[in-house]
Amino acid sequence: MLTLYQAEWCPYCHRVRQVLTELELTYTNVNVEARREDRARVTGLSGQSLIPVLEDVDTSTVISGSDEIIAYLRQQYPAPADAEAHAEIGRYRLVLESDEQPEELLERLRDVFAGHDIRILAEVRDEELGTHQLPDGYVLLQAGMPQASEEVVRADPTVPAAVTFPLAVFAADGGSALAVTRPFAEAWVYGEPELSKLTMTVTQRVYEALEEL
Repeated sequence: MLTLYQAEWCPYCHRVRQVLTELELTYTNVNVEARREDRARVTGLSGQSLIPVLEDVDTSTVISGSDEIIAYLRQQYPAPADAEAHAEIGRYRLVLESDEQPEELLERLRDVFAGHDIRILAEVRDEELGTHQLPDGYVLLQAGMPQASEEVVRADPTVPAAVTFPLAVFAADGGSALAVTRPFAEAWVYGEPELSKLTMTVTQRVYEALEEL
């Protein structure tokens, strides 16, 4: 029997839950206290108050830290046939490669996005960062859909960034690559149905544009 001591807002716990899903393991989820000094159960079990902590009763094992827990799970439990499918769905980014040079890919990206009502809102190039240099030719972008941004501001004016997403275009293997953070990667919006619906709308539009690209 597996028990995971965790919190929904903790990104390290999210990593462990993702692997538990990939391995299709059944486990008990124990949500811990917010303040470390109040986590008597966690401290008594692992000798420290940080999360995540995994207890495997079958092997009398207690493990702290996401890296250590993930390594243990992958070693201890065989991966099912669709583990990679779970992992692919859970990835927070897409990476597309092209034979074009970065500037050519960037120009085509602008055209395709414009046709899907997606706008590039900000652009930062390597030469603009002064002493903090990106690799040559590396371009960072922030994009979003104007209509979705308007709707999210009406729903909650404090979180318009929920429906924007970062991208990067850079040289790779004689051509170029495009890395896109999935718009729904910010799991914190899931608690707000209206925001979640908007992010999924943006995600679908982005996928359509990338297929055309």
